[in-house]
Amino acid sequence: MSAAARITRRYLAGLPAGCAPERSCENSPLAGDIYGSAFLTRPVFLGRGESSALGARLSALYDLLLTLPDRLHDGHLRAFATALGWAPEQITAALRADGRPRRLPRSARADLYRGQDGFRLLELNGGSPLGGWDIALLNRALLQEPYIASFVDEHRLESTDGIEVLISLWRESFPSFDSASRPVVALLEWPSSYPVMEKHLHRMATLLAAHGVEAVPCHLGQLEYRADGIHVGRRRIDLVHRWFVINDVATAEDAALLAPLSEAADRDLVSLFTPLENEVYGSKAALALLSDERHRPLFDRAELDVIDGLLPWTRLVRDEKVEAAGERVDLLRYALAHRDDLVLKASSSHSGLDVLAGWQTCADAWAAAVRAAVDGPVILQRRVRPVPEDFPAPGGGPPEPAILTWGVFLAGHDYGGAYLRGTTTLDSGVISSGAGGRLGTVFLAEDE
Repeated sequence: MSAAARITRRYLAGLPAGCAPERSCENSPLAGDIYGSAFLTRPVFLGRGESSALGARLSALYDLLLTLPDRLHDGHLRAFATALGWAPEQITAALRADGRPRRLPRSARADLYRGQDGFRLLELNGGSPLGGWDIALLNRALLQEPYIASFVDEHRLESTDGIEVLISLWRESFPSFDSASRPVVALLEWPSSYPVMEKHLHRMATLLAAHGVEAVPCHLGQLEYRADGIHVGRRRIDLVHRWFVINDVATAEDAALLAPLSEAADRDLVSLFTPLENEVYGSKAALALLSDERHRPLFDRAELDVIDGLLPWTRLVRDEKVEAAGERVDLLRYALAHRDDLVLKASSSHSGLDVLAGWQTCADAWAAAVRAAVDGPVILQRRVRPVPEDFPAPGGGPPEPAILTWGVFLAGHDYGGAYLRGTTTLDSGVISSGAGGRLGTVFLAEDE
């Protein structure tokens, strides 16, 4: 029995009647304010050894993604981005004019299901605009419940503080960044997204202040470019943490708005965490290229084991022959015949948006969606069936099965913490806050 299963069994066996830790989360001044009122009814557990092994596997897969431009396009990053379906304006905004790759921070978050054969990857979001950096707020809120506090102490459980992980990533990525000297960090959004994100960015600033970092929430239109660097009002910015995404860049005007920031970062006038270039490797289309059987000869046996051990069958939607389930098939016909086992996803979308589960879609609507996706930045992925886990019913009722999406951070080469979304809808096509998912967090347990 794994450490996670052992600790979960002990937790549920000793659970007192009426114990409802989700209320502690709802009532937390910060956690409830940020995340609302939909929380998992118990913490989730993971063995330390399992977390380290998962971090190493994700790191190895991320390494392979970083090599795809070299393996597939002789190192031409613009050709690689074009193959992923990026628009010319996005390529102009994200990449250097000469196509030379930048040195990128190793920051990503993998979304996974835990199936019968272990963790399976749904997507890998690269870069800096990752939800969940502040999830340790939930760990702290859960510890306000006496049963959980005593259980954590008895079993020597620990949690990962995502804010500490983030600051460590800043230090590792930029040697000049010194959190002891009170650096100023811009938490930077796109102008049109800033009103929605402003409250969250101010909460992030509060959390960073406790670690000696002055953070300034702002949007791209508020930056001032001077000879000595970038300013927001009277503050000179040491580091920019980017919160906007590649889909925010839709026109030549958008690319022009971003250009001065990229130029300042390339001239070392400011540290940029992270360049939009990071999102090249976080595209679901990149996973499709990694999964494609035509590229398998480019990888050695150990690399193929990494791919096969984490990534379900994933393909760009094209009118062509592919290999599926050991056979050579017409992709479109295969997609129409196996909709109960497939999901359709926009390659650069996020937060569970633009996802169509075949098993939740009628045949005609599925066929129309598949045909409309041909030659677009859209992937087909084989359905992963997560193993349900028992959670008390809200308010402390009897346990009921729920499934989880694990959002696991890759920090450098290691596990950097996790946050979870769960639902009791066991055939859910996507588990997201917008689709009724409940948020949760992880405590790490000793392996026996």
